[in-house]
Amino acid sequence: MADQPDSPQEPPARQQPARSLVSHQDVEDADDILFAHPPRVVRRWLCGCGADYPCPDVRFALLVKSTAEAGE
Repeated sequence: MADQPDSPQEPPARQQPARSLVSHQDVEDADDILFAHPPRVVRRWLCGCGADYPCPDVRFALLVKSTAEAGE
């Protein structure tokens, strides 16, 4: 009878080298996409309440004012 190790061996499926989910071409394509889509600085207005300007309250106030001016 052959000597067996104290701990059981791992199943053959785990001993095989892991296959990559992406190909070399996928990595090259990803590099091209990241080069073509760099981050950029965006300036925007903020309302006094901290929301993007115009916030819903400002939109409502502008609507009321424009309606009132149109009726005069």
